[in-house]
Amino acid sequence: MSDAAFAQRLRTGESAQLYFEPARSGVLSWNTHALSGRLSFRLLRARQPASDWLDHAEWRPAGAKSFSPEHEGTRVDVDVIGAAQPFDGIEVRARGVEFELVAFSSPVRARPSLPYAREALILDVPARSQYVVEDERGWCSPASLTMIHAFHGIDRPVDETARAVFDRAYNGTGNWSFNMAYSGRLGFRAVVAHLANLDHAQRLIERNLPLAISYSWREGELPGAPLPHSDGHLAVLCGFTRDGDCAMNDPAAPNVRVVYPRFAVEQIWQRNEGIAYVVAPIGIEYADVLQCV
Repeated sequence: MSDAAFAQRLRTGESAQLYFEPARSGVLSWNTHALSGRLSFRLLRARQPASDWLDHAEWRPAGAKSFSPEHEGTRVDVDVIGAAQPFDGIEVRARGVEFELVAFSSPVRARPSLPYAREALILDVPARSQYVVEDERGWCSPASLTMIHAFHGIDRPVDETARAVFDRAYNGTGNWSFNMAYSGRLGFRAVVAHLANLDHAQRLIERNLPLAISYSWREGELPGAPLPHSDGHLAVLCGFTRDGDCAMNDPAAPNVRVVYPRFAVEQIWQRNEGIAYVVAPIGIEYADVLQCV
């Protein structure tokens, strides 16, 4: 299952203390309607502080930026928090900000999914291309996020989403935490999650929740891929064909909707630690979604 911890509806001035199985890395997610804020964290071990407070992210109406601090064995690489020694908790705070949700997810042990044994299950997710500006680099993350939002009834242009999730420090739109924070501003409950396999993804799709999954591939690893290789890409898993292959909305593909072999997708996704965007509409609480994964 996903190793995730979360706290909901934190008032101004409160900090969130999240506890989980020992981990060496993970990703924070937060949902808030606050237009400005600065989020900090410190690691915990045995419920005691195990690091200094470190700045993680700052956002304002004019834009957002991540911090990538490194201090005494704790290192942040844009959106991934890592430590030389395992930690089993994290404390999060942001002055003057009320949170609807704060969550932390760490990698889980990957294992093969079972053979697919049901009829085709494919959600009707609207198609969006990542190439919305001529000669512009592809915006796979905001394009994938836009498709999920549109499926749940909030349809914003890809370029608008790209501006909203842009990380001025990273100089790109692929900050996982910022993507989920934007979903939160739109009223969704949205988190970065680590899933073990496609069986776990199927549980969410059965609840009408398409996923954006992150993967990379080398030449020949993903039959039908729109590019020979990629160091990192996001696409929407919409469901499964009768044979269990993956029906995807790939924002880099010419027609967006494609079908990729089940084994190939699972293998290259698990290599990226099963990272996924889980976005639930109003009326579905993250606590309920967590039971699925």
